[in-house]
Amino acid sequence: MAATIAIAIAAWYPVRLIYCFEKKGILENVEDDASVIRFINPALYAELKAAQKLFAGILPKLDNAFDAISKGVQEVLIGHASDLVRNTGSDTSGTLISLQGAPATGEAQPTGEKK
Repeated sequence: MAATIAIAIAAWYPVRLIYCFEKKGILENVEDDASVIRFINPALYAELKAAQKLFAGILPKLDNAFDAISKGVQEVLIGHASDLVRNTGSDTSGTLISLQGAPATGEAQPTGEKK
């Protein structure tokens, strides 16, 4: 439902859809909470899926994120619920999902905003 609302709003405003859950972001190793992947674009997602580096439970969340982006949402951020306020600004924590290339600094920064 959040993606549907974000897609509708994206017709008029730049939208960052934020998904909160119990992990700090998308993990490369589900056993290691420090293995957060800071940025994923379609090419990296395909690579990680092919290498079976993503836990099966995260795949529907990522598919939903890329669907929202393909329908006008600017970016999706997946992170821990305790980081919600931080993730509404430019200094984010978690995994930024976008159709564009990785941010120049290597940090998960929202499109169009700078630190």
